Amino acid sequence: MNILKHITYGLLALTALCSCQGVENAKNNDAAAVERVIMSRRSIRQYTGQRISRDTLDKILQCGINAPNGRNRQAYEIRVVDDPALVNEISASVTNSKPEVLREGFSNIFAGATCVVFLAADTTYDMSQVDCGLLGENIMLFAWSMGIGSCCMAHPVREMKASEATLPYLKEMRFSENYELLVCIAMGYPDEVPEAKPRDAEKIKYVENTK
Repeated sequence: MNILKHITYGLLALTALCSCQGVENAKNNDAAAVERVIMSRRSIRQYTGQRISRDTLDKILQCGINAPNGRNRQAYEIRVVDDPALVNEISASVTNSKPEVLREGFSNIFAGATCVVFLAADTTYDMSQVDCGLLGENIMLFAWSMGIGSCCMAHPVREMKASEATLPYLKEMRFSENYELLVCIAMGYPDEVPEAKPRDAEKIKYVENTK
């Protein structure tokens, strides 16, 4: 009987150990996958003409809105334009009167993307822009994990807000009162593989206790 107890306890201990190792391995695999996505992602400015399905966009945007945000206020609004013809119309509303805004080789001011995600911030909350940044980063990272490129862009938004011809399109987005368009994310299947640009590790400093 004692032998059976020892065997039982031994099996339970082995099972617990294997379970812990399994969890640890899963954590290591998750960490490696996240690191790979973060370190491999690039801003994409050349896209194929392939459209992103709405099922795929829904998954990406769900990951976006699960980003951390202040007091769970979710002080942002999202508008998605995934019709390439409408993307080009919005672009033309700017470039018809200001053609120099369109960079050479691009079919629209959104780097030729077939889909654009517009993010608006709550002007009554001083941390809303931070929340939009966290939201945008989630969107771009998960999109990259699915093979979809992106580029966070502020210049097209500035030009849109300055163009009277773009006002009807902004009104059609129907952002709530006190919400202002902040930034947009161009998205599409990448047609380039940019090299990583160097990062300055000197920007990182540890603060030591000098007392």
